[in-house]
Amino acid sequence: MPKREPLYPHVPKALPQTFGNNHKEPMSLNLTREQVTETILRNLVQAGVLLRSEADRYRVLLKTYDNITLVKVLLHSHELKELGNA
Repeated sequence: MPKREPLYPHVPKALPQTFGNNHKEPMSLNLTREQVTETILRNLVQAGVLLRSEADRYRVLLKTYDNITLVKVLLHSHELKELGNA
């Protein structure tokens, strides 16, 4: 079998993560959909974007989102909360 050349030889396979004192550790994040959904709802209520009475209806909508979209909404809800608290 011939040796295969990488498609992008100039791109490293993995970028090392350096933390304080040059420690290299992998980073991981463990979330459940329920945790993320509740955090989104709490952030939006605190930001004044969502009424508590609408939370159940919005929870049903969030269940239809895929994981990546749900995390994006989580990040945006956090930004809205921070803007609301400023």
